[in-house]
Amino acid sequence: MNDPSTLQALWREFAAKNDALALIAFSGDAAETWSFARLAEVSGQIAAALLKGGIGRDDGVALVAPNSPRWIAAFWGVAAAGAIAVPLDAQNEDLELARMLRVGDCRCAFTTAALAPRIHTLAPSATIVLIDSDTALESCRPWRDFLLTEPATLPSVAPTDIATIVFTSGTTGSPKAVPLSHANLLSNVLALEATKLVGVGDRALLPLPLYHAYPLTIGMITPLALGCAVVLPAGISGPELLAAMRGGAVTALVGVPRLYTALVESVRRGIATLPRPAAGLFGALLSCAVRAERHGIHWPGRLLLSPLRRRIAPRLRLLVSGGAAVPTPIEETLDALGWEMLTGYGLVETSSMLTFNPPGAAKHGAAGKPVPGMAVRIANADASGVGDIETRGPSLFAGYRDDPVKTRAAFTADGWFKTGDLGRLDTAGYLHIVARRTETIVLADGKKLFPEEFETIYATVPLVREIALLGLDGALVGLVVPNLGAARESGAMRLADALREGLAAKAKSLPSYARLSGFAVTPEALPRTQLGKIRRHLLPALYAAAQRHEPEAGSSILSPEDHALIEQPPTAAVWRWLQAKFPDRSLRLDTILQLDLGVDSLAWVELTLALERDLGIALREREIARIVTIRDLLQQAGSARPTQGETAAAASRWLAPLGPGLRLLRMLGVLLIRCAMRWAFHLKVEGLERLPTIGPMLLCPNHVSYLDPFAVGMALPRAQLRRTYWGGWAGVAFNSVLRRLFSRAARVIPVDPDRAAASGLALGRLALERGWNLVWFPEGSRSVDGKLQRFLPGIGALVETRDVPIIPVYVEGGFAAWPVGRKYPRRGTITVRFGSPLLPSTLAARMTGRVRDEKIAAGVEAAVAALA
Repeated sequence: MNDPSTLQALWREFAAKNDALALIAFSGDAAETWSFARLAEVSGQIAAALLKGGIGRDDGVALVAPNSPRWIAAFWGVAAAGAIAVPLDAQNEDLELARMLRVGDCRCAFTTAALAPRIHTLAPSATIVLIDSDTALESCRPWRDFLLTEPATLPSVAPTDIATIVFTSGTTGSPKAVPLSHANLLSNVLALEATKLVGVGDRALLPLPLYHAYPLTIGMITPLALGCAVVLPAGISGPELLAAMRGGAVTALVGVPRLYTALVESVRRGIATLPRPAAGLFGALLSCAVRAERHGIHWPGRLLLSPLRRRIAPRLRLLVSGGAAVPTPIEETLDALGWEMLTGYGLVETSSMLTFNPPGAAKHGAAGKPVPGMAVRIANADASGVGDIETRGPSLFAGYRDDPVKTRAAFTADGWFKTGDLGRLDTAGYLHIVARRTETIVLADGKKLFPEEFETIYATVPLVREIALLGLDGALVGLVVPNLGAARESGAMRLADALREGLAAKAKSLPSYARLSGFAVTPEALPRTQLGKIRRHLLPALYAAAQRHEPEAGSSILSPEDHALIEQPPTAAVWRWLQAKFPDRSLRLDTILQLDLGVDSLAWVELTLALERDLGIALREREIARIVTIRDLLQQAGSARPTQGETAAAASRWLAPLGPGLRLLRMLGVLLIRCAMRWAFHLKVEGLERLPTIGPMLLCPNHVSYLDPFAVGMALPRAQLRRTYWGGWAGVAFNSVLRRLFSRAARVIPVDPDRAAASGLALGRLALERGWNLVWFPEGSRSVDGKLQRFLPGIGALVETRDVPIIPVYVEGGFAAWPVGRKYPRRGTITVRFGSPLLPSTLAARMTGRVRDEKIAAGVEAAVAALA
C-alpha cells in the first residue's frame, strides 16, 4: 500500500491489484468471489451514478442492508464520489432510524427489497437503490439499472472531509452520530499496516455487521487496504462460521468476546465427543498448554494441539477481538491452542481503535498500548491508579453531528476526549480497562462496583447462561438468563432453588459488597449490541418485568411450528388445561413452569397427578426431569406412554416391613445416635405434649444442618419413632452402599428433587394414607445462612387425600453445630421445638395464596417461624 491520504486515493489502488482476490461471500453451499479489479470497477460505476444523480461531496448515502459484496462495493463507491457513507442497523425502531437518516442528511439509500418500503416511508425524498435485487420496485432503483458504465470525473477529496458517519451502539441511551474523516480512518489503517499482521495472501473472516465502526474499519477497510481478502460467512451460527473458515481458507478472524467464548466452548465440547482415550489425551494436553501459556511458553499448544486446530480451521492463525474485554481464561485457552490472540480497545469516536496488543508482546487481561500517534492519559486517578481514560490524536473525531452540547461535554478544556471509561496504565504502558463510568454501580454504603468482572464470575454457575448486575435502591441484584439445556441435563424441577444455591455458593468467594441481595430470572436473552455489549439502560425495566413474570413484548406470538404442536389431539388438551389452570397468566410455549408459574419440584406431583386424572396422560420421572418449559411439557405429553404399576412397585419396595437384619441395624443405629445427641449436642426437647397420640401426622422441620433429621428423630417418643418414615435426599442418603443400607433401615424414602420428586412425594403420601408418620423438610435443601427459607407449596400434595395433622418443628442450634460448608460438626446444644398441630383444611381456608398448596405452605412456614 502506498501512503494514501483519503479513502478515494486508497480505492484508486484497487484496480492495480487486478485479479487478486478481494471478497469471498458464502451463501449456503455456494461462494461468490470478487477480485480487486471487479470491486474497483463496480464501485466506480456506483460513484459515477451517484455523481450523475447530483450526490457527491458532503452528501449522505445510507447503507441499510446485511453484509454482502454489493454493500462493500457501495461503500467504496460512496468514498470514491466524495460523499458520506452512513451505515445503519435496520433493527432500530422507526423513530430512531428516521432520526439517523435525517442526521446523516441521506439523499440516497442502498437497501434490500424487503426494507425498501420502510426506508421510503422514513426518507421519502431519498433515492432508494435495491442492493439485493435487479428487479424494479415502486419508487426504487434496481441494482444493475443504477450502475453507470460511463466514466465520471471524480471530485477532489481532502483528508479532513467526512468519509462516514457511524452511530454509537446506544448501550447507555440514544445512539450519537459520529462523523469520521478520511484522515481519522486511515490513521488506524496505517497503524495496523506497521504491525505486518496481515497482507497479500491472507483471508480475514468478518462475521460482524458493517454498521459498527470496529468491523467497518478493522474488519473491512484495513484488510482490503493491505491486500487481504475479506470473507463473509453465510450467517453467524457455528456451522456457518466453520464452513466459511474452512471453505474460505481463512487465516484471520475478526470477532468479539462472545464469539471467542463460543469457540472455546465448541472446542471443549468437541474434545468431549471424542472416544474416551482421545478425549482424555486432548483434554490433558490442553490443560498443560494453558499452564505453559501462563508462563510465556507457547510451543506446547502450537506443536501438540495442531491436529485439533486443523480440524477446526486448517489455516487460521490470527484472532483479533474488539468491542469489549475478552475474559482472561478465554485468551489463555485460545493462545494455548496455538492461535495468536490479539485484543484491542477503542470507541467509535477514535475510528474504532485506540490501543492494541502488539504481536509477540500481547498481555492477557490488558487492552494493549496506544496505537502510533494516539496519546492516552488517566485523569482523576485514585490511590490504585484507576481513573478516567482520556485521549487525543489523529484517529479522534472532531465532534458529534448536530450536537454541540454533547460535543462540549465530551472534551476537556485542553482538548482531550473523555472516553467515559475507567482504567489504569501499568508501568509498561499497557492500558487496563476497569469499567464504563456510566455503568458503575454505587451501592447504599457508597461502595462502587464495576459489574463486568463479577458478571464473568457469576456466569460460571452451571445453570446460568447469562447474568447482568445492576443496582436497585442501593442494593446489588442480578438479572439471570438460565441455561435451560443444563437444567434439562441436571434435572429441571429445582431450577429456582438450584440457581439460588449456585449463586450463593459462588458469592462466597467474592467480597461481601459483590454478593447479590436478590435476582430475577428471564427466559429472554439479555439486550446486547451486535458487538456483545449489554444495553444497561434497559436493565431496570427488564428486571422489574422479570419479577412480575411479564413476557417480553411480542414474545407470545406463535410460529407455524408452535401452532402445529398445540393443535395435536394430546397436546391441545394439555394446552387448554394449562390455560384453565393459570387463567391470570399470559402463557407462551417458552414459559418456564417453575420460574414463571411457580411449579416447583413438589408442585409437580399435583400437576402430574392432575394431568393423569383429568386427561389420562401419565409422565415418567425421567420425562418430568427434562421438562423446563411449556413446550417441553407438550412435547413429552404428546409421546407419553402408560406407567401403571410404577408407584405400586416402588411402594412394595420402600414401604414393605423391615427384615430381621434391618431391624437389628435400626436398633443399633438409634442407640448410637441417641448417645451422640445427648453427649455431643445436649439435645433438648420442647412441646412433646402437643403431638397427637394416635393416627398419622406430617412433621415439617426447618432445615439448616445434616444433624436435623437425627435431632428430630431422637426428640420423638420411641413409639412415634417406630411408626415414622422420612423424606431423604437421594444425593446424600443413598450415595454409598453403607448409607443406602442405613437409610433403608431408618425407613427413609428416597427423594431426588431434581429428577424424581414426584415418585418420592407419591410414596410419602402413600405412607400417610397407610397410617405412618412422615417427616418432610419443606424447604427442600439446607439453609446456607441459617435463616428460614421459603416453604415449597407442593407439600400440600402430601395431604391432598387426607386431612392429616401437620406438626411445625423448629430445630435450633443445628446451624451453629454443622453449617453448610463445614466438613465436620462441632459440639453444641440443639433444641427441637414441636408446635401445635395444624389441619390442612384450616390453613387452606385461613391463609392467603393463589392455590391451596401455597396457602398450606405459607401457614406451616409462619408456624415454624413463630417457634424460632
